[in-house]
This record gives sequence, structure tokens and C-alpha cells, in this order.
Amino acid sequence: MAKLLATFPQKPAASIEAVLTGLKIGPRDTFKITGSSNILSVHIKKPNGAVHSAKLKAKGSFQQLTSFDPATLSIKERRNLTKQLYADGMSQAEIGNMLGVSQATISLDLRKK
Repeated sequence: MAKLLATFPQKPAASIEAVLTGLKIGPRDTFKITGSSNILSVHIKKPNGAVHSAKLKAKGSFQQLTSFDPATLSIKERRNLTKQLYADGMSQAEIGNMLGVSQATISLDLRKK
């Protein structure tokens, strides 16, 4: 199951550079860094399939960090989690990024009973 590691809204934190360094992006990792509306998003997929995501507010204040290891879930559990996250308002692409699978896989999961 996706695990929320920490949430610290409105608290001062280390700089964005320090947070990125703390995420330890390795040479074999696949990662994407995007930004919009004063939010920086970092998505890292490790070679073992684990997925780490961070969202940071402008000026470096830390907002959210999640870590997910797909090896800890059965397909049925992933489908249940997918349905829960979708019902909570997340898009298929956001869920796919969080769980380390494609948007097409999320679409299939949502259609399965």
C-alpha cells in the first residue's frame, strides 16, 4: 500500500536542493521533476520497482513525501487501492505515477471487479 512518510504543511524546512539531495536519486533511477503554481514535484522510480514522490512548496517548505513498493501488494490489493485513490479524486495518470505503473494499467484496474 502507498505509505505516507511525512506531511509538514506550513513548517519551515530545508531548501529544495537539500530535499532533492535527501531523495538520493541514483544513476539507474528513472525520475521526473516538474513544477507549476509554486509546487515542485519529484517522481523517482528505482530499479527494484519502488516509487518515491515528493511535492514541495515554493521557498523550500516541505509538503509531502510518499514511498510505494509494488512488491508488497497483490494485484487485487493494487486494484482496490487504485479504486480508492480514484474515488478520492486522483486522476489515472497521478495514480499510475504514484504506484509506478502506466495510466493504461490503472484504467484496466478500474474496469476490473
